[in-house]
Amino acid sequence: MPKEVIPTTRQSYHQAAQVLARAFVDDPVTVASFRNFSPDRRVSALTVDFTAEVLVCIQRGCPLQVNEDGKVIAAAVIYPPGAYPLPVLDQWLLLIKSILGNGFYDIRPWMRWLAAVDQLHPKEAHYYLEYLGVEPEQQGKAVGSTILRHLVNKADEEKVGCYLENANPRNIPFYERFGFQIINNKEIIGIPSWFMWRPPVNR
Repeated sequence: MPKEVIPTTRQSYHQAAQVLARAFVDDPVTVASFRNFSPDRRVSALTVDFTAEVLVCIQRGCPLQVNEDGKVIAAAVIYPPGAYPLPVLDQWLLLIKSILGNGFYDIRPWMRWLAAVDQLHPKEAHYYLEYLGVEPEQQGKAVGSTILRHLVNKADEEKVGCYLENANPRNIPFYERFGFQIINNKEIIGIPSWFMWRPPVNR
């Protein structure tokens, strides 16, 4: 039975952030950004960062989640057309919350990553899938596909594109199944990265 995709709210944002943290603990960008952190400490640091990210997305975007037995098992940080890039104040608040929550660490790799990807961000109207994560034990059960299908259907209804960045080559076929195409690739902070675009439908 297909699981329901629902908006993330102020009642569920912390659970969503925890799911994203566990899902991204071994992501190449995470490992490079928190290179001196143990896996457990990376999860803690990511929880701090994603908590702030999801809260901003509730205000500016349209974060989504999938629940099972009352618990969040997948979450996505998504911005609709015109909502990204974020206002400078929001960007600075995210940075400050990361430093205050995680202690002073070498944040330069993360800042270089953000600067590089922002330069490549498309100008056309689109939904921006910034993060999509599934609870590790739920991966491979089409939970992520449920959110992605919801997103592309919404974009098709509005006749706009979708865009994402991906630093994990294993994810490329997954996104390609939903119509995303690689439009650029670049090595950033030593990590091969792919930039993927799903064109708007014409109907």
